[in-house]
Amino acid sequence: MASPNSYFVPGYGISRTVIQNEIHYYCGPNAIVRPYTLQGRDGFLVTTSGPPLTQAQIEDLKIASREYEEKQSRIADEANVFVNKPIVVHQRYRRSV
Repeated sequence: MASPNSYFVPGYGISRTVIQNEIHYYCGPNAIVRPYTLQGRDGFLVTTSGPPLTQAQIEDLKIASREYEEKQSRIADEANVFVNKPIVVHQRYRRSV
């Protein structure tokens, strides 16, 4: 069995839920993905002894992520959930001297 390799996948346009659910399909049953930041860029660290993700597979993940996010948005709309609901935060005011 080959030793596991780790590599960074930029996270722009990729949903965490989607990549975690699909990584086994693309890279094998022992593949692991976790959120990771590399040089200030958010993304995912993929560890697998199988083949690495190809550019076409990454594009497929982005398409699946967009579809997932749209579906989640429709579900929230149907349930009358306001995702960005303002939250009251008590502020301390500075006294002027």
